[in-house]
Amino acid sequence: MSTTLPRLDAITGALLIGTWAGSLLYMAGLHQAAYYFRTFKDNWKLKSYVAIALALDTISALAQYACVYLYTVTHAGDLVYLTKQNLAVPLCFISSNCVGILVQSFLAFRYWRFTNNTIFVCFLFILILAAFGGGIYSALTIALFPAYRDRNKARISGTVYVVTQFSADVIIAGALVRELMMAKSMFKGQQRRINNMLNRMVLHTIQTGTVTAVIAVLAVIIFLIDDKTNIPVGLMYTCNRVYVLSMLTNLNVRDLGRPQDSTISGAASSSVPV
Repeated sequence: MSTTLPRLDAITGALLIGTWAGSLLYMAGLHQAAYYFRTFKDNWKLKSYVAIALALDTISALAQYACVYLYTVTHAGDLVYLTKQNLAVPLCFISSNCVGILVQSFLAFRYWRFTNNTIFVCFLFILILAAFGGGIYSALTIALFPAYRDRNKARISGTVYVVTQFSADVIIAGALVRELMMAKSMFKGQQRRINNMLNRMVLHTIQTGTVTAVIAVLAVIIFLIDDKTNIPVGLMYTCNRVYVLSMLTNLNVRDLGRPQDSTISGAASSSVPV
């Protein structure tokens, strides 16, 4: 058996770069979280929901750091260890999936607040649950079959996870942008502050929905081309950070000069749920 180390760029290098990018986004998320908890007087249920998402994101970040540390420090140069995925990998998948389902559910509920379109929201939740199920199944498969040569066992579930996650992100973002644009037309020429807020909400929704969708598409393409590389995993390291930022920026976009509650009122009979 060869004792020469393989090129580590696509094995540990991709994971290391993923943790760097994830760390930057995590710090941005902490900044947004501090701003949210310090500024807004939302009810305890919403604040608890945000706190749980942050806690799960923190667990995911710690799992990513542990994964890279075990590969690059504790077991540096260990050829046998490099052929397996350590337990931090499925832990990261599970915590990331929990963050994803929380944030996507938050955005889907926000859409329902706009429209009361229960049938469409049920469809969104089918996609969200399919993505969650695919992610959890993939994590359990990795835990049971950690060797890289067995990664093909998670090929179908991993593809289902990423494709349904991508679909949910794009559809939720598109639906929200449509409703926000319709809300903008209602307030046109009436209240400049609300129009500015809606403009920011549209921009944030497009940006975050596009980013997570692009990450998911790149990850699944690379995974289908070569399921032995960790480049898709490194890309997905950043995904739940973007999810948390998406939720927090959508909460923080509200005007600071108004009493902070779950609704910003406009005309006498109109309101914009946030």
